[in-house]
Amino acid sequence: MYGYDTARTSHVASRDLPSADAEVGRFSQTGARTGGGGSVEAPPVVTDGVAYVAGDVRIEARDIETGKRLWATDLEDGVNTSPAVACGAVYVSTFNETLALDPETGDVLWRADGGAHSGVSTSPIVGDDTIFVAVGGVAALDAETGDERWHAQTEHSAQGIAVADRVYVGAGSNGSGEVAAFTRNGDDWWRTTEPGEVYTAPAVADETVFAVSKTGTLTALAAADGSVEWQASVESGVTEPPAVDGERVVVSAGKTQTMAFDATTGDRLWTFETGVSQGAPVIVGDHVLATGANTGIHVLDAATGDRVRYWSAENVGSQPVVAAGRIFYRGWNVSDIFIVK
Repeated sequence: MYGYDTARTSHVASRDLPSADAEVGRFSQTGARTGGGGSVEAPPVVTDGVAYVAGDVRIEARDIETGKRLWATDLEDGVNTSPAVACGAVYVSTFNETLALDPETGDVLWRADGGAHSGVSTSPIVGDDTIFVAVGGVAALDAETGDERWHAQTEHSAQGIAVADRVYVGAGSNGSGEVAAFTRNGDDWWRTTEPGEVYTAPAVADETVFAVSKTGTLTALAAADGSVEWQASVESGVTEPPAVDGERVVVSAGKTQTMAFDATTGDRLWTFETGVSQGAPVIVGDHVLATGANTGIHVLDAATGDRVRYWSAENVGSQPVVAAGRIFYRGWNVSDIFIVK
């Protein structure tokens, strides 16, 4: 799923990366609506040798070895989110509904009212047998039937969710915002306005919730009670979730640079200039993948921020997805998916 896990950490302990001389090519093209549409920043998800791609007009499955399209299902309205694959189904939230599809055929298994408008960090999360969807607030749906189990409201528009021991929602609208925590049964746990106007999902690791505001503040909150552990200044304009492992938090800040902070103290560790960026970072083992829309994909040493590998590419428009020794990403403002291999 988007962010690699339910806690939206965008972190994997180890995964093979393409060689330094790997080439960039088009993997799929799902088509676009007249006048543009959704999926501006939504990468595919990849599992068991298949990439599931939500585009402006359809969702499709493709074999990652051959690029062959296995099936395609037309969508009735736009989509800004990545699919999630779990519980024997492919889940996707369009602007107005959430759907479950058969992963083998693309047939619609069920439809539920309530979709996601706010962007890729509102992509559905599947934990155990429950789907969590940002629908103004947050809704929990039965993964098998789509029936709503509960719906919790936030004071501001939900911009992204993360699920660990509890459900955490980043929200923002009209110049203010919050992070809210709910139990897995939908009961209020805590709410705080300390992070400010949050326009993306938080990330949760080691009993800490990391949230970054649109106005340029990275806040570490205690998962137990929402108290502030530390705050750090970043560049303003952040609308992508941070990546976090046990040592550091990495943010695509100000749309032009990637910044790393100590996860315990909030001290800034390093900054790397990417140029204009439209994708959230990923931590892969001892490396960070950072993107520049017109510069490509940069592999950085996680400890120092030094670049150790690089693939030149244009129009990189999403978080990179690392799978089977390949990297997949969506083009900026198009429905095309590209592959580095």
